[in-house]
Order: sequence, then C-alpha cells, then structure tokens
Amino acid sequence: MRIVTGEEMASIDAITMNKVGLPGAVLMENAGRGIARKLLDLYGRKRRFFIVIGSGNNGGDGFVVARVLKDEGAEVQVFIVPEESRYKGDAKLHKRVFEQSGYRWKYWKDIESQLPAMLYETDIIVDALLGTGVSGQVKEPYASVIGSLNKLKNEIVSVDLPSGVPAGSAELNHEAIKADRTLTLQWTKVSYYLEETKPYFGEVDVVPVGIPPNTLRHLASQRYIWGKNEVVNSWVMSKPNAHKGDNGRVGIIAGSEAMPGAAALAGSAAVRSGAGFTTIATVAQNVPVVASHVKEAMYTIFSEQHGYLAPTEAELAAFMANKQSIAVGPGLGRTPELTKMVAYLLHHFKGVLIVDADALHGLKECGPIVRERTAPTVITPHPGEMAMLIDQSASYVNKNRFEVAESYAEQYGVYVVLKGPNTIVAEPSGCISVNVTGNAGLAKGGSGDVLTGMVAALVARQRIQPALSSAVFFHGYAADLLAKQRHVLATITPSDIIEHLPEAFSIVDDD
Repeated sequence: MRIVTGEEMASIDAITMNKVGLPGAVLMENAGRGIARKLLDLYGRKRRFFIVIGSGNNGGDGFVVARVLKDEGAEVQVFIVPEESRYKGDAKLHKRVFEQSGYRWKYWKDIESQLPAMLYETDIIVDALLGTGVSGQVKEPYASVIGSLNKLKNEIVSVDLPSGVPAGSAELNHEAIKADRTLTLQWTKVSYYLEETKPYFGEVDVVPVGIPPNTLRHLASQRYIWGKNEVVNSWVMSKPNAHKGDNGRVGIIAGSEAMPGAAALAGSAAVRSGAGFTTIATVAQNVPVVASHVKEAMYTIFSEQHGYLAPTEAELAAFMANKQSIAVGPGLGRTPELTKMVAYLLHHFKGVLIVDADALHGLKECGPIVRERTAPTVITPHPGEMAMLIDQSASYVNKNRFEVAESYAEQYGVYVVLKGPNTIVAEPSGCISVNVTGNAGLAKGGSGDVLTGMVAALVARQRIQPALSSAVFFHGYAADLLAKQRHVLATITPSDIIEHLPEAFSIVDDD
C-alpha cells in the first residue's frame, strides 16, 4: 500500500486520465460507488445519511455516494454548500446524473438554522466538502460549515480526507472536520501519519478506485506501508542445515556503570531476534548484572573512565572482528570518548553500523566521515534526537517527518529509522516505509534499546531494508499482542516486549 500527498494524487489522476485513458468521470463513479458500498457494509441500509457536498471533485464523489445509497433504498438527505453555478467538469456531470435519476438536493444555507432538529433524526453525516486540493486557509462558507458539523454529536464519515486537513502536511491553521471514520481513496495520505493531523481521521479504510499501480512510477518520493504481508514476503528463511554462524555475529556496545539495563535490554533483544552470536561490550562492573539477564551472550570488557566506556583502538579493532553488525549507543552517556569511538567505528568497521541514543550526539560531529562510509550505516533517533542532528525543534521534526527522514538519508547516505507512532524507515535512495504496528505501551524508557538489539540481529542475517522495516514491525507487533492479551498499555515494559518476541516472530516461522 502506497502513501501520497495531494499534489502527487493530482498528478496520478492526470496520468490515469490522459495516458492510461480512464476518464475522470469514470474514476469519480468508481470512487463514489466504492464509498457507498463501504458505508452500506459498515452501517446497513436502515441508517439515515446526511451528506454535505462541496464544489470540487470531493463534491462530485459525494453526488455519486448519495445516488448509489438512494438506489439501494437508504434514507439520504443531500445538501450543497456552494452556489449551483460553481460545479464544473466531472462534478457537474455527476450532479446532473444525480438529478436526472430523480433525486433532489437542498442548499445548506436554507437548512442551517434547522440543523439540530434535522440531525436529531440522522445517524451518519457524510463529509464530501473538501478533498486533497485543500491548501492554505479554509474560506467561507466552508469554515462555518465545518465548525457547525464539529459541534454535533452525530458520527461523521469523511470522503478521502477530513475536510480542511491537508493531504501532505501537518500545517493546520484552521478548524477541520474531526471525523470518526475516513474512507480514503486508493492510497492513504501522508497527513494520516503525522502526529498533529492523524487524530482528525478517526478509523481509516482504503477504498480502491481502479487506478493502475504503474501511475506511481514518476513520483520523486516513494512511500509505502510495511505490514505483515511485506514482512512475510521479504523474509529469508534459515537453511535447514544452518549453524549459529549463519545467523549472524552481532556486537552490542552499551551500558555505562550507571545504566547496565540498556546493555541487558539490547543484548537480550538481539538474542531473542535470532542472532547466532551476540557479544556485549560494556564496563567491567556491568558484566555480572547483565549476564544474569542475558545468559546466551558473550562479553567483552572495555577500558573506562569514571564509569563510562573509553575503549582503546586495539580493543575496538578486536571487538569488530568477524561481526556482521555492531550497535553502539544505549546507555553510554555523552562523553568525548564516545565521539572518538563512533568516529573509529565509522572509519574502520566494514559491517552494518547501528548508531543509537547517546552515540547519535557523537555522530553529529562526524558528518564528513558518515558521508564517506561505504558500508551501511543505520541511525535510530526519536524526534528529539533527530532534531538535534538537524538543528531544528522536535515539533518541526514531528510536522515534517517524511521530509526530514528522506532528506537526511539521502544527504548522508544512511538508513534513518525515525521512531514514533508509525515509525519511518528512510533509505539512502529516498524510499520510505511506514510501520503500522505498535501502541502507547512502547512509550517507555528502554523500548528503544530493545529495538536497537532487534535491528542489530536482523541486519546480520536479512537484507538491510527488509531487516530494518521488519524489526520495527515486530517491535510494535509484540506490543499489540500484549494489548490483545488484555495487558493495560501503561503497564507494558520493554522486558515484556522481549518476552513476546517469539510469538511475534511466529508469523515467519520456518516450519
């Protein structure tokens, strides 16, 4: 499933009409019929529908929805917001088809004063006011209509987008429809995955309209959802006669004296995610503590200064030997020695390097080295850490997640795992996958350490992009399994996530 902006959807529509040869009126008919069928599936024919229609293509879809619902015997009231003369093109055509089918509409302005009484006998409001073409401030009379609808207690279903919400950004300087459900057309829109605008969508269902997939090829940005099907279809099974060396040799550099738990969580997650060999490098004081939690791992003791890792180049060189992946950062603290360690690994390690947590601060000082590195580099920041890397605010990152991740990945030639709801994985090529699993139970200190260990394990034995996207999927999926088992989200811990990884990984069971 792909993810698009409003501008991209407009270009796709144009290609579909002008090159493929599907007329816009046919696409509008497909869209409206698909929406109407979904409404009937969800609510049945006995519910009463109140459809509010604007002047653009979204309004044209609304006329088709109304006609099909009426054809099926549903009780439907239709109200248009603009003057009748404002309808043009395909929307005008479908308005005329609606009328020639024997159905009638009324002006919104003529019934607005009677709205509370009318809606007392209405079950579902269908919002077909504004679609993906919205840009800038919503103007009157639409702003007032949106305000009036939001004050009502009726369930609202939006066609394609909640009216007033931009398709491709989180810039929302006006009131927008707060939908209970959105029936989005063909592909999901970028704004559904942004923190500020996602709450306006409610539940989301995708309704196909018959646009061929090859109409997406021209897009500069390629975004797609990474779900269960993608995980299963991309997974490389272990050979029947595989030995532990075939399942990856993983290194974890983690845990200052004050934070042994970070090393334990990352190491345990790597082991649970199938790493053949896991070696944890930490300070001497941590080894007994961490080993009591991660019995399957091996341990390397690095030199230290005041409880913080300060390995020599010889120690790092020995640790790097024969490893497919190394993760550095969890619980290390921010020290000059950490920056030197990150620089050395960037220069000399030939496997996949995962840079997380405190190590990201060291990475920022190594910009030229990062660009020059030929082996894969993966960074796993949360929004605050991403903001630090690009000298912006966390708010800026949250509003521009796709652009920030894509730009950084392309500029530095790294893989960016930008954590948060619907974690993004951006590749150096500019392709972006979006995760669909996870819940608020992951909002705990230590959850990121678990993900880092999982990433280190999977990149050591899978192709890198599927490994990253699948690690993020399994991390969230384990939390979803806990929620299904009636765990209260606030009580889910990172250790609970690790314990449920075997169940999460069962979807790709070799058997």
